[in-house]
Amino acid sequence: MVHPNRSQKIRAVARAARISERQVEVGLEGALWEMGPNDLTEFADGLQFEGKPMTPPGSQEAWEARGRFRDALTAFLSGKNVAFIGGVAVRSYGARIEPTKDYDILVDPGLLKDVTAFLESLGGHLDSNEDETYFFFFRDAWFHLDVSVAWNPLYREALDTAKKAVFQGRDLKIVLPTPLGAMKVKAYSERKDLKKKELDGSDVRGLLSVGATTEEEIRGLLAKHRPDLLPALAEILA
Repeated sequence: MVHPNRSQKIRAVARAARISERQVEVGLEGALWEMGPNDLTEFADGLQFEGKPMTPPGSQEAWEARGRFRDALTAFLSGKNVAFIGGVAVRSYGARIEPTKDYDILVDPGLLKDVTAFLESLGGHLDSNEDETYFFFFRDAWFHLDVSVAWNPLYREALDTAKKAVFQGRDLKIVLPTPLGAMKVKAYSERKDLKKKELDGSDVRGLLSVGATTEEEIRGLLAKHRPDLLPALAEILA
């Protein structure tokens, strides 16, 4: 659902952050581009200061590896029942001003085996797992990817209603803002790391601030699937 006051809210956020409206709502393609090599970063990486490269030793290799990973991942996911969630989705809706540092995807249970095999073929190492989520780390790119599986009803609805998105002509998906907000409330309620917990809460408030969804819509979805999380939503918005 596109809320009638969304453009005004985006304009207000852009004005407060002293950036353009296009920098607020970047879309999935923009969010993926800014997390790896692109025309602007390649130009900057070529600059020198007093005869020395601006990029610190070792970081350029990791940055290039991240770009290769991004291209391979999006090519693999094209046309599959997998949707981007987490920070990259929040960023795409403009609810975060700065780029995120990792990827989160929501996969159909039937694809988990294939997705795991693919990530391992790229050098991914399974660090750990919790309930529905598997945490992969890619040492070459110094990068994390979290794979959540749509086993529970909330995640299932988030995947079933995910909208289409494009990156380099590839057919991808991204969860809608309301289920994204509900998933962030769930993460907030379970988080032990206080910094990450606060980021989850900030993401929910950010989605509301840019008009991507409403408190009533998130509350309604939680009431449908996870009424036990309604106090967590109230805490986030207090």
